[in-house]
Amino acid sequence: MIALHRKLRRGLAVAAAAVLLAAAGGCGPSTEDGKLVLEFPSWQADDESFSPFWHELIAAYEDAHPDVDIDFYQVPFDSFVAQQTTRFAAGDPPDIVHLPSSNAVEFAARGWLAPLDERLAGTDVLRTWTPLQEQMKWDGHYYGLLLLGYGYALFYNEQLLQQAGVQVPKTPEQLLTAARAVSAKQGDSFGFGATTVQNPDNYTELTSFLVGNHASWSEPDGKITADTERARTALEQYREVLATAPPGIQSQQRNELFLNGQIAMLVDGPFLLSEVEGASAEVREHLKVTAPPFDVVPGGVSNSLHIPAGAEPEVADAVWDFVELASQPRWQERYTQLTGVPAPREGSVTEQALAETPELELFARLADEAVDIFPESPQLRRNYGRVGDAVAAAAIRLIATDLPVARVAQSLQRDLEGVGDD
Repeated sequence: MIALHRKLRRGLAVAAAAVLLAAAGGCGPSTEDGKLVLEFPSWQADDESFSPFWHELIAAYEDAHPDVDIDFYQVPFDSFVAQQTTRFAAGDPPDIVHLPSSNAVEFAARGWLAPLDERLAGTDVLRTWTPLQEQMKWDGHYYGLLLLGYGYALFYNEQLLQQAGVQVPKTPEQLLTAARAVSAKQGDSFGFGATTVQNPDNYTELTSFLVGNHASWSEPDGKITADTERARTALEQYREVLATAPPGIQSQQRNELFLNGQIAMLVDGPFLLSEVEGASAEVREHLKVTAPPFDVVPGGVSNSLHIPAGAEPEVADAVWDFVELASQPRWQERYTQLTGVPAPREGSVTEQALAETPELELFARLADEAVDIFPESPQLRRNYGRVGDAVAAAAIRLIATDLPVARVAQSLQRDLEGVGDD
């Protein structure tokens, strides 16, 4: 009866929200009668870098819980948050909630996620996790387990920099000098790579310059700080550096140009390393990574696990068992080894992992030093979608227009001051 109930519940969700039909894609649970089915939609189910970890973890969980099956299936990242928002608003959340961590506070603030304080108190997570776990906190309570927190790094093509006669940059000024030198060379090379059409990635790229300059979009007390001297300095740096970037491209096109040897530098998280490994041998030998050229290491939170609020006790306990399993040292080490990025648990970068991926030492250090690019204001945190749209629009004004930086900053200040609750 439980399995039948799960099948009916998922079917009703698809009927109630047609947009979810494509996501379900006929991946209905296949279980024996009497088994509990935990629905687990994710944008990483088919991801070459992350899906091996999930499939191993799920297999181990199901071996230890023979009365539970996990229905793990792919939802495209571009529509993932919108689809989950529709489901939660309709009162039909999935059982295992996997979210882009920047959206977790939005969901918690709407009362959609269960607080995990009591459950976490029985673990060593809060003692052994990266400080970025604090981004899972809202109104004094923890609502999720962070699976990946990271610092941004500078990926660069050593050959292109040498041909332009410049060193690997360590400051924003050196970054601009190097980018201009590469772009001034004859040929089809670009000094810097970034997203130059309006896209959610505009937020992360522009805000990296902001945080790197000791600035932010807001203060913790809610005061908006988009039109300060430091913020305007960051906006000016962003505009000048992106003038050396290919026009009209998104992040995947940016990555492809970098892997083809046409872009000299870009700033991204450690997950780009898995793509670097796929570059041709003649390009790959020149691709390197180092600390970002800022005083402050900008950082981010990638993805996290949660329990939906109001879940039946049997379901909530089963989901927590899965979350807790993911937090165990063995699986945190396996996460690091399989994905090539440092898991948030202290000590997850083993000697074996370092031997396979030496860059993990740098990535782990950057994660420890990182200052998150997530807004500090509670108002902005619980309305992150609107904040991202406002910052992305400002980024495009900097890239595609000649508007003075001061006017762009003033406009963004007003936009962020106008961000309100849904």
